[in-house]
Amino acid sequence: MFAIVGLVASLGFVVALTVGIAFLLDIIAASTSWKVRSVWTALIAAFVPMSLPIITLVSETGFRSEVVAPLAALVIGALFIAVVVCFPVAYFFSRKRAAGREPVSEKVFD
Repeated sequence: MFAIVGLVASLGFVVALTVGIAFLLDIIAASTSWKVRSVWTALIAAFVPMSLPIITLVSETGFRSEVVAPLAALVIGALFIAVVVCFPVAYFFSRKRAAGREPVSEKVFD
């Protein structure tokens, strides 16, 4: 039971992180396409939680040949989280935010 609660809590953390990064990129990079922003949001939100184990693994053991398999597993796991969890959340959030925005005009202060 506690394992399920932990998985749901970590899933909620990743979803909240995804929405926060999508909102931040919507404000900072408003001129880019919402599709590009959603892809970058998914990748950033998936690799931020995985960065601590990746950095710990490389710093504790050094980069030797035994580290390649666990490091590849962490990177593949982060990509899986990005595709399955983060991208749908970022896609729908960015699309909804882009639909509510008026088109940018070429005239700035005329």
